[in-house]
Amino acid sequence: MNKGCLINRIEFIKTTKKTPAMRPLFLMFCLSVSLTTAYAQGYKPNFSPEDTLCFINLKLTNPDGTPYANSPVVLKGVKGHIVKVTTKKDGKIKAKVPFDETYTVHCGEHTCLRSITVNAFPYVTYNYQAYTRRFIYFTFTYQNSLNERLAAEAVTLYSSTGKVYTDTTNKEGQVIFYLPFDPEFRIAVKYHENVKTIRPRDVGKEYKIMSTVFTWMGSKRKERMAYLADSLSRLVHMDAMQFLDSLVRTGNQDKIAEADIYIPIDYDSTEWVSRMLQIKANAYQVKLEQNPTFLEEKNKAVLAPLHRLRDTFKNKIIVTDITGSMYGYTEQVMLWHALNFTKKEPKKYLFFNDGDGKGTAQKTIGSTGGLYFCQGQITDFNTIINTMRKGMRKGGGGECPENDVEALLAAEVHRNQSDEIFLIADNYSSVRDLALMEKLKVPIRIILCGVEDGGSSFWGRQEKIINEEYLNLAHATNGSIHLVKQDVYELSKTQEGASITINGQKFDFINGRFIRQEKL
Repeated sequence: MNKGCLINRIEFIKTTKKTPAMRPLFLMFCLSVSLTTAYAQGYKPNFSPEDTLCFINLKLTNPDGTPYANSPVVLKGVKGHIVKVTTKKDGKIKAKVPFDETYTVHCGEHTCLRSITVNAFPYVTYNYQAYTRRFIYFTFTYQNSLNERLAAEAVTLYSSTGKVYTDTTNKEGQVIFYLPFDPEFRIAVKYHENVKTIRPRDVGKEYKIMSTVFTWMGSKRKERMAYLADSLSRLVHMDAMQFLDSLVRTGNQDKIAEADIYIPIDYDSTEWVSRMLQIKANAYQVKLEQNPTFLEEKNKAVLAPLHRLRDTFKNKIIVTDITGSMYGYTEQVMLWHALNFTKKEPKKYLFFNDGDGKGTAQKTIGSTGGLYFCQGQITDFNTIINTMRKGMRKGGGGECPENDVEALLAAEVHRNQSDEIFLIADNYSSVRDLALMEKLKVPIRIILCGVEDGGSSFWGRQEKIINEEYLNLAHATNGSIHLVKQDVYELSKTQEGASITINGQKFDFINGRFIRQEKL
């Protein structure tokens, strides 16, 4: 249950039949009250001898129907009468109170908004409901694109006052919050920190009913697909190795460059991989001289933007995700180095694998590890290949989030004043340490893999929706987004409430974050 606020409810009923009550997800006292009066004699210290007393019976229950047991309750009359009682283990109390009086019921710090008037009649029964605090009854429904409800998904609401409310969807894919009338609440779920912002309109009533439906695959399916993408990418990687073996055995290795066959970086010897990459790079160079848009036409997610921006950003540190799902793109990073063999300045690379095979419980934001830095000219090609191979072999993979920002912060340490930092990122993977992005001091140029390219990674053939986390990273650092055929600059100038379109997808900038509203 959400313990952020207390809300009390009182019911006056005519019979012993239980009246249906809304079940809140805050800790709320549902007070089912039946009231009968009868003449009585005597007085308490705060009563007058002239007072005529009656009995009042109350039953207090928690949201789940269990008794509100062994807890203090105070009845305060407008004429000064005060009665203090304690509920029994069944949540019931029976108290003597003077009639011809109007009472309020207090449970701890909470007071019933509707008063109880006890008239001077021998017997009377009241039938109404009252709440001790004005509130918003907010229902959040989580479903996938097939309209199947998603259970056990964490949902968090961030109030503009600083309070945080968290709960988990039930088997119906719903979670209900009882909220105060704060100006606004930002809704977040796992892997989507900015689902929607609600701004309740206060119309002065005791409560307001609000609801929203969020449609997405859900965190569990996302994580499952990340695992499958990683596994299948590794299988494709292994198949490529076996295919290369057959070409080498039959003396047809020269066809690798001619047929544009994928070269696994960790295949066979470093010298063989280096030689094959250089042969392939030479073939690419010839094709680029004949057709400058060759890489765009081939949907090379890494090579196309790097080649297009070669003169715009001359000095680079290329930070590359080398986890399993990104194996298909590692070749393009090395081909980029081989294509620039005439450049004398050294190239800088930082490869990261999200923790060198650590389990999730061992990964700490900011110090997950699995970072491998190197630099060199074309003469150092083998050193660069070996550094990447080492990082790939030590990595585990299979998880959805990666330690991108930790790697970027490490790259800043190796940066000269003129160096631009490029991030080769898996569009499908989430950023584990996005909370650290405010520490970055330079613009981040993000190349997204898997948005529009069609061949080198399993996930790239499936998922086309741009991951908003990378838009937010570019926005926070005054950086940019680079796709096969499109460069997006000045994201940091996007104003609250404005919209942008990238690769045919519209994103709204709400509450300081980009969100693809079509998913709501």
